[in-house]
Amino acid sequence: MQRCGFYICRKSDRMLNGMVTDSKRIMITTSFLFMLIAFEICYLTSKQFKQQHPPSYVSTIVHKKKQFRVLAALFFIVSSTLLILNLGWGSGIAAIVFTLMAAGSLIVSIQPFRYVKIGVIAAVYFSILLLEIFI
Repeated sequence: MQRCGFYICRKSDRMLNGMVTDSKRIMITTSFLFMLIAFEICYLTSKQFKQQHPPSYVSTIVHKKKQFRVLAALFFIVSSTLLILNLGWGSGIAAIVFTLMAAGSLIVSIQPFRYVKIGVIAAVYFSILLLEIFI
C-alpha cells in the first residue's frame, strides 16, 4: 500500500497521471442515482402526489403503480448493495440512510416545480460523474 493524496491506495487501484481511477468512485454516484430514481418512483406512486397535466412518463408510472413499486424496490436493493459492497457494512448502512434522506428531501422539495426530468437528471448525473472521476 502506498499513499495517494489524502488516502491509502491498494495495489489494485490504477494510477493515471497521479489520479486513482478505481471503479468505486463511479459506483457511489450510480448508487445515488438509483436511490434517487427509486425515491422518485415511490413519490409518484404515493397518495400524496397530485399534479395537473403530468408528463407522459409520470402518467404511465401513476397508472401502473404495482409494477413501478417493484422496480423502485429493485433500484433500492441494487443501490444498497452497491453502497455496502463499496464501503463495508457499517459505513455502507450509514451511507444508505444518508443517501435516502438526501434523495427524499431533494425529490420532495423540487418535484412540485417540475425540475425532475430525464434530461436534467442525466445532465446532473454525468456532470457529477465527471467531477468524481477527475477530482
